[in-house]
Amino acid sequence: MALRFIDIWVNCPDRETAEKIADACIAEKLAACANIFQPIASRYRWKGAVETATEVPLLLKTRAEHFDAVCETVRSLHSYEVPSITATEISHIHQAYADWLRAETKEPA
Repeated sequence: MALRFIDIWVNCPDRETAEKIADACIAEKLAACANIFQPIASRYRWKGAVETATEVPLLLKTRAEHFDAVCETVRSLHSYEVPSITATEISHIHQAYADWLRAETKEPA
């Protein structure tokens, strides 16, 4: 079976949290790369009320089989009760970049 790669998007409450999650995932080879974006304005419904917040998007690039482990890492370092953690499968990828992602992420247990 071919190796599958994903982008994992996590909205963080601040840059410090995004950096902690990125550093932990890269250190554990759960992700090869992390992009930390500029703050965004978010609006969402939470416990019956419409909320607004400034959040810092984090994008992690990894193997699909690391999704659950990344979720565990995010939940341990994130302050939200229910953090947004979503993944999109990469359908097309340049072979050299795929080789780099494979080399920089650990083999699944």
